[in-house]
Order: sequence, then structure tokens, then C-alpha cells
Amino acid sequence: MGSPEPGVLRMALQEYLSGGDLEPKVRPEVAASWHRSLSSDLSPDRLEVPYYPEPPDNDNLLRAARPILERMAEDLASVSMSVVLADSSGRILERSVADAKLRGQLDSVMLAPGFRYSEDDVGTNALGLSLLKNTPVIIAGDEHFVDALTAMVCAAAPIIDPATEVVLGAVDLTGPTGASEALMLALARQAARSIAERTLDKATVGDRVLLEHFVRERRRARGPIVAVNEREMITNAAAARIIRQSDHSQLWQWASSTLAAPGSQARELIVGSSTLAARCEPVHSGSELVGVLLRFARRNQSNVNTKVGVRRSDQANTGWSSLRESELGIAHLVAEGLTNREMASRLFMSPHTVDFHLRQIYRKLGISSRVELTRRILDSDRESFRHNGS
Repeated sequence: MGSPEPGVLRMALQEYLSGGDLEPKVRPEVAASWHRSLSSDLSPDRLEVPYYPEPPDNDNLLRAARPILERMAEDLASVSMSVVLADSSGRILERSVADAKLRGQLDSVMLAPGFRYSEDDVGTNALGLSLLKNTPVIIAGDEHFVDALTAMVCAAAPIIDPATEVVLGAVDLTGPTGASEALMLALARQAARSIAERTLDKATVGDRVLLEHFVRERRRARGPIVAVNEREMITNAAAARIIRQSDHSQLWQWASSTLAAPGSQARELIVGSSTLAARCEPVHSGSELVGVLLRFARRNQSNVNTKVGVRRSDQANTGWSSLRESELGIAHLVAEGLTNREMASRLFMSPHTVDFHLRQIYRKLGISSRVELTRRILDSDRESFRHNGS
């Protein structure tokens, strides 16, 4: 890949920031990323990387990735190159770097475990861009948006679950400018594929059976459904409005006791401030119980209307009545501040599907941004609160 003369890209960026046109030598994908970075109120002279001290639940990804990363680290021990594993949000889970000078450089820009390197956080970078676009990416030197990253070249590739096509995370190789870009990109691609294949081996047979059952049922479900066992909980968009990840343990205990009780497997439970009715459908692998599929029907209608933020008498006038359960679920996740990537991970769907739902929501409500959608939901919630409290 040919590179412009030193300094040309930084001059192009400065001109763009001043309101000028982008230099034709800027690659289209880099130009688009610069535009998004500017829209996120980022500045080239400021690097602020968010830190999350508590590790998320990525045991399966880590177990699958570690042998691959260790082998790569051994192969790259004689060169100045780091290997990084990140989750689907861009939060760094693991880093291996043998060269002390490079390790110091990475520490200075907080490319280290616990820090999140999404494009929204730090601007144009290979790791964030590969997760955003679901494709291998290389960003070299001055193509970075933030000045502090311009001394490095980075190649990253997304890790895509072969069974569900959900992005699990990404592998990133980072070294000083001048490193072999083609080789770095090839290694990142190869590592991402190997890790993705190993995730299938590391997942239990029961978890795969439960996931496959959920994926089949989700296609025809019209209301909230949840697949749950002791280790996993997977929700569709409609269920995400009323169920949180923190409810996992409670739901599994309730489902286990419901299945053990004689008679009907449909019962009521309280989750948060809502009273729900759920029907338990056991999921088996052979004779082994591997999980439960829960189908929800809400009983406390006033709570439901408060949660959705719409009074039924107002629906025809506000446009909310045109939204499906899945679209309402995504609308409320937007109001909670989740990104498309975070919603896709929580709902076990691809970011492209989330984006499609958002476009449908915007069209039906006559709006054009997440800010407008959030404002509409909050206004409706306040109106419903006044109505229910009067």
C-alpha cells in the first residue's frame, strides 16, 4: 500500500478541521473515519481513553484466544510488535509485547488491558475501525486521527462467531511505523479466523444447542423470549426492554423451580417493577436439560406502559403504535446509551440488523438521530409517569 509523503496527511487533516476539503490522497475509509471522529467531538491533540477496571464476562473468548496469542507472541518475539485481543466494544482484554521500548510507547497511549479503543473513544484506529466495519483494517502512521498514535502502524481483524456471525472481538497487531503492513494484516486475519474456530470447540455442546434453539425460535417469535441456563442468558430485542443481564441468576433460579414444580409450566414472576407471566419450555440435548426458553407476557399493564413510555390512547397520534416489539426494545436500549455494537452483543444479532431496525424506527417516528429518539422516549416516559400518578 503506497503512502503519501510524510506530513501530507497531517496537513490534510488540519485543513479539513479548518473547514476545507479532504486531500484526494486520503483513503476513502480513512476520510470517512476522520469525519466520524470529528463528529464525536474528538480532537487530534487530545487522547482520552476510557478505562474499565472490571473485566467483562469473556471467558470463552479468552480461553479460545490465549493459545493463538501465545504462539503469535513467540513468533514475533524477535521484532518490535505487539499482539492485542479486544472484546466487541474495543475494550482490551490481553496484550503481549516483548520489546521494552514498544511496551513503553503502548503504555503512553494507554493501549493496554482495561482501556477501550473504539473509534468513538479515540478516533481513527485499526482496532476500532475493524470492529465498526466488521472487516480487517490497517491504519498507518499519519492516518490516525489523534496525533499521539501517528508513530505506530496497526492492523486489526474482527473475530466473528462462525455459528451466529456475531462479532466477538478483534485481534490487533501494533508496531512502529515502517513495519510490514501486508504481513501484519495477514497475521491479524489468520489469528482472528483461528480464534473464531476455537470458540466453537470451547463452547459446551449444551450451550451450542441452547443457542441454536434460540436462533430458530427468535425468527418466529412475536414477543419477548429469553434462552437461559446456569452460564448463559440470551434475549431478543423485545425481551431486552424488560430483562437485564443482572436478572440472569434470578431468571435461571425461577425457571429451574418452575420446571421442577408439578402442573403448568406457566407462572408469574416479578422482575424489577414489572409483574410478568412466563412460560418455560425445556431445551434438551439428548436426555440432558441444557437450558430453558422463556416466553413472556406482561400482566401489569400500567408498568408496561410506563416502561414503553406510551399511553395506548396516545399511540395513534405519536406513531409509537407502528413500532414492533423488537423495535421498541432497541429504541429503549438507545435511550440507555448503548451503541449499535453493544446492542448487537446484548441481543445476539449483527450490528447490521440493529442498524436496519434503527432506520425503521427513524422512518416510522419521523426522526433522524439517536438524540431525537432518546428525547422522544424520555418525554413519553415523563408523560406516562404523570398520567399513571394522577
